[in-house]
Amino acid sequence: MTNRNKRLVAERERLGVSQSEAAKGIGITPGMYAMLETGDRKGSDETKRKVANYFGVSIEYLFFGGNFTLSEDRKEVSR
Repeated sequence: MTNRNKRLVAERERLGVSQSEAAKGIGITPGMYAMLETGDRKGSDETKRKVANYFGVSIEYLFFGGNFTLSEDRKEVSR
């Protein structure tokens, strides 16, 4: 059973982009992006960095459940 990455889904929806659009912006295949959302793939460290940069959040927040989203672009902190 997979563990869906709800934060990844929420960040994509926040930007209002499709999985394919996000994948293109990140520089990965749509299939890889979809598997990151469903939890079927974890992604390499480099992939995680690209994804976090695309969404303007920390790797820790997006992939490891950290309680913060420090970003120069967003200027906000989640609880």
